[in-house]
Amino acid sequence: MDEIKTYINADLARETYSDFCKSIENDFINDDIVSQIEWLLMITQGKWKQAKYNESIKEVKVTDFDKSFLISANFGVDERFLPPLGEYQVTPSMFPYLNLRIASISDTIQFHKIKELRPDEKRNIIHSRKHVYDISFSFYKKTTESFYSINQGFEVNPNFFSDFDKRKEQNKLSLNWLPNPVPLKKGYYYPDKSLLYLDNELILTFIRQLIMAYQVALTYYYEWTIYVKEYDNIGLVIPINSCILKELYSTSLLKFQNRKSMLHFVRDYYRRKVADDNHDYSIYVNRYLRGENKFDYNGFTAEIIPPKYDLNRVKTKKQFINHLD
Repeated sequence: MDEIKTYINADLARETYSDFCKSIENDFINDDIVSQIEWLLMITQGKWKQAKYNESIKEVKVTDFDKSFLISANFGVDERFLPPLGEYQVTPSMFPYLNLRIASISDTIQFHKIKELRPDEKRNIIHSRKHVYDISFSFYKKTTESFYSINQGFEVNPNFFSDFDKRKEQNKLSLNWLPNPVPLKKGYYYPDKSLLYLDNELILTFIRQLIMAYQVALTYYYEWTIYVKEYDNIGLVIPINSCILKELYSTSLLKFQNRKSMLHFVRDYYRRKVADDNHDYSIYVNRYLRGENKFDYNGFTAEIIPPKYDLNRVKTKKQFINHLD
């Protein structure tokens, strides 16, 4: 088979790594949560480019990051997620076929997507391990007002998720534990030991993002969130708490006319029923959802999403966005 040539995007080809890092620094979006949401919804309507191209690499599109969870220091990130590689590391057994998208605003502006391929998606893709992941990164470059994206497939041995304590004791990594790159396009394959040809920073970034993605998924499994988007654009998933909602209600993003009609759970209770003039009886009413979960205002749409933990325990005819699959 002929060697596949890789081409670097012309915007990046003559930049050093340090120059690129400087050009993606975030020095214009402050820590105000409303400003962060408004900026993200605006700049995602700009240009999306591939950082590099070859025939075996999938193209990353802006729609790949729809329903991204917004990660911000305003949410107390360190307090909200279980620490990775600890006693409570979440594994694929808890969230099979994870499909998590994250929008992160800190020193840089980034989008990440980590998706475990289902059996039908792995068909005709050459791999040897149980877990295969489709991972994408996008970084916003302020000098060109564009996002630059890269996609990579990795296969992971199941031992990767079960030998954390053993690795700590040995203080070293076995090649069997490391992820192995695989092409996600059918008909392509990488040579043996292709891991040695990948940039070490890319490998470490994937490992960090994979481990942390499961911790993030666990948090959002129990949290109320709200999906906010402009028409014809991708949307963001924002954790709901009283402080954030208070700020959102006072902006042009969301102005609900009647907040009491917002979706909420009604706790279980006994309802008194009259049988006849001389007798009555009580019936038990299970916990249920009441209210509206979809709103439109001034070019924005919003949808409230109850925790999946609770949805698995109530009966409802309402349809909700599934942001963890």
